[in-house]
Amino acid sequence: MDEKERTPLYCVEGGVATITMNRPETLNSFTPDFVHEIEDAIVRADADDEVRVLLLTGEGRGFTSGGNLQELAAMNQDRKRAIYDVDSTADMVRLLYNVKKPVIAAVNGPAYGAGIALAMACDLLIASDRAQFGFSFTGLGFCPDSGTTWFLTQRVGYYKACEILFSAKTLGAEELLQLGLVNMVVPHEELLPTAAKTAGRIAKGPALALMLQKRVLRNAVTTTFEQNRDYEAISQIFASQTDDCREGLTAALERRRPEFKGK
Repeated sequence: MDEKERTPLYCVEGGVATITMNRPETLNSFTPDFVHEIEDAIVRADADDEVRVLLLTGEGRGFTSGGNLQELAAMNQDRKRAIYDVDSTADMVRLLYNVKKPVIAAVNGPAYGAGIALAMACDLLIASDRAQFGFSFTGLGFCPDSGTTWFLTQRVGYYKACEILFSAKTLGAEELLQLGLVNMVVPHEELLPTAAKTAGRIAKGPALALMLQKRVLRNAVTTTFEQNRDYEAISQIFASQTDDCREGLTAALERRRPEFKGK
């Protein structure tokens, strides 16, 4: 299924929904309409039982430049517009962060501003060797938004986050890897094949168990050991009763590959 008349592009194949931000002439910058279209695609993928993994990338030479400069200038002149635009982008990032299924970002080039938060809202980040995260808020006189400070602090710690944001750093692919902001860096021409292969492999796994794992891992970020241990136990009990768990155990005993059905 491919709907090239839509922006962004939306395609489902082999249990993987690929959302491609498709405004390459503006480095896939966010406008209110574009944000709503991305949100519609995210909701669509999360609601589709045939989709087990969501893959997000950008068309052209970059992932996304975040806020459109004209929109940002309008924010400077209109407080109500500023509130609307910031809330809209933050809602999009929150929507992606709360997707039940595994989400992979294929970062094909530069990402700036709220576009970095969108990437960091994903569960796995695979980066091209041309990828960059440009934390340009300070240079424009803005404060980070859309969850940027939360994601960044979770990943690199308070002091490193201060260094990056206060100095408006641009981090290249290798530095992103060293800081743990991406999972892997691959040659640019191998990015989409690598991301698609990774997504396809995950999509063949036990869908319910993967969703439970994602919930438990997210829960671990903000709870105590005891609280998360209890949440793990509940999730494990639920997973143990699924058809996929039965298939996994049977396949292990029969020394064959399991064939999970997502039930």
